[in-house]
Amino acid sequence: MPIEFAPIAAHVVLTALRELGSPDPRVRESGMAKAGPLKTDQDFFIIDAPFKTLLTAGDVKAGKAKGDGTDGLWEVSQLAARIKAITGVLEVGLFYGYDGVEAAELGIRGAGQKPIAVYFGMEDGSVKVRTKKGES
Repeated sequence: MPIEFAPIAAHVVLTALRELGSPDPRVRESGMAKAGPLKTDQDFFIIDAPFKTLLTAGDVKAGKAKGDGTDGLWEVSQLAARIKAITGVLEVGLFYGYDGVEAAELGIRGAGQKPIAVYFGMEDGSVKVRTKKGES
């Protein structure tokens, strides 16, 4: 999962991610030789942090796991909250929460739609699109 962070906090963020169970978080390098870490438009960096498959709230409710990381498994919103609480982290590349229909039924204002596709900008300028049905 991609995590945007302030460059000065690299060591703190990498250490905290390992403590949360990411086996090999790494600062994303730019594709150009000797260019160093990839910078976002705001001059921040990105860490790619692998985690075991995340659980939904329904998985936790069904008793598949606690979802709090104690058994190495995280529920999506719990992990996102823990990562966002790390000093230096600006944003987490996880999308979760109620979609617009669910929010309306629950009377929650300001909730939007869950994304139905993820777009990856590639170094060569192309774009990969990933949906439930696969990648194009």
